[in-house]
Amino acid sequence: MAKSKFFRVFVEGATASDGRKIEAPWIDQIVGNFNRTTYQPRINCEHIKGFSPEPPFNAYGDVAEVRAQTDDLVVDGKTRKVRALYAALEPNDQLLAINKKGQKIFTSVEISPNFAGTGKFGMVGLAVTDNPASLGTEALTFSGLKPMFDGRKTAPENLFTVAEEAAIEMEADQTPIDGTSGFFAAATAFFQTAMKGNQPAPIEPVTPPTPAPANDNASFTALAQGMESMVAGMAALRTDFSTQIAQLRSDHTALKTAVETTDGDQQRRPPAGGGKQFASTDC
Repeated sequence: MAKSKFFRVFVEGATASDGRKIEAPWIDQIVGNFNRTTYQPRINCEHIKGFSPEPPFNAYGDVAEVRAQTDDLVVDGKTRKVRALYAALEPNDQLLAINKKGQKIFTSVEISPNFAGTGKFGMVGLAVTDNPASLGTEALTFSGLKPMFDGRKTAPENLFTVAEEAAIEMEADQTPIDGTSGFFAAATAFFQTAMKGNQPAPIEPVTPPTPAPANDNASFTALAQGMESMVAGMAALRTDFSTQIAQLRSDHTALKTAVETTDGDQQRRPPAGGGKQFASTDC
């Protein structure tokens, strides 16, 4: 599944659903505890985790990566340094479609204060929502809706972060397939050389590079081996062709010499048989 670019999901001090404040060490603990093999945080709509695979309360993708950094945040006209959590998502087609329509463009993270029994904070989910990020009004909104949000938590002690706008931009995938571009360039050069002149230059052996590890290594290995066999066969055919051309030229030269040195006059008289060969008269 394609991955989005990193974007900010929350900062320290943002108001949570029950009035608690997010502290900077929590963010670093979330990054340290993030491991998709241990636990895969999924994306949901408005913190509602439905049991049906059908919209609107099914899963909308996965959180792929998280990282922490320090940002400048302007509050009350003053700039202060805050710790921020960034995430890269693997959204499904459903999330991409609603995001393009300008719906559910904010994200809110569900955090566990005792992730996997470690006593540290960890991410257990991420919601897309229409609640805008507003440090001034979001506290009142979330406090008023606390009973509703409590019912959506995986555990009562978990908390939801204030919503941040999510600009989901997908990473461009323009990297050529490893291990193939150089090989096909060499193969192209081989065929271009083969088309020039009657006596092409000797062929240098073409060895395809070993494909880089990937999920489909077996396919690329089979492709490389097949192309290697084809190039080797073409090289042998070309060598045999060159040998036959040389032999034809040699035979042509010998035939030409024989023709040029042979007398072709067919009107010569027969050789003389001696003095006794004369006509006799029968009378």
